[in-house]
Amino acid sequence: MKKRLGPRELLYPMPAVFVASAADGEVDVMAVAWIAIAGSKPPSVMLSVRPTRRTFELIERSGEFTVNTPRADMAAELDFAGIVSGRTVPDKLKEAGLTPLPGSVVSAPIIAECPHNLECTVMRMLEHGDHVIVIGEIVETHVDADVLDETGAKPLADRIDPLVYVPTVREYRRLGEKVADAYSVGKRYTG
Repeated sequence: MKKRLGPRELLYPMPAVFVASAADGEVDVMAVAWIAIAGSKPPSVMLSVRPTRRTFELIERSGEFTVNTPRADMAAELDFAGIVSGRTVPDKLKEAGLTPLPGSVVSAPIIAECPHNLECTVMRMLEHGDHVIVIGEIVETHVDADVLDETGAKPLADRIDPLVYVPTVREYRRLGEKVADAYSVGKRYTG
């Protein structure tokens, strides 16, 4: 039997990433779990952010940001970026022991310790309740060479070992084992 919980912002699991921004010489980083791919043409992401966040203010001013996927062993650094405001700790990257690298297309930094980074430019912002949905075009992708497959073309999730967030219980976890091949396992129902 199912139990009704009412309208809740629950989805399992959620990516847990750093979003960095920069404007007028200021840099900030925050943790974001409300993020997803928005489309493929152009390649884009969407994230939901409270407009009171300092990182959001810099995104709004610059029109740019980066998405940085941490490894599962970076939970403390990500959590720090989420629980501490850039208004009280002006250099959260330094405090967390993270290395900012210049983006190749945008002014916001990418994080060296993260094996996967996306440089993004803002396409749209949509006010939605107490959040703003930011849709960003992915203008460059960076990956560490050691997370690529043998062809050097595809990042592999098990090598990235991405951190994920589980809402309600407020836990960070890593991905589990492979269950099946996508676009294949369901063919048994096509007759």
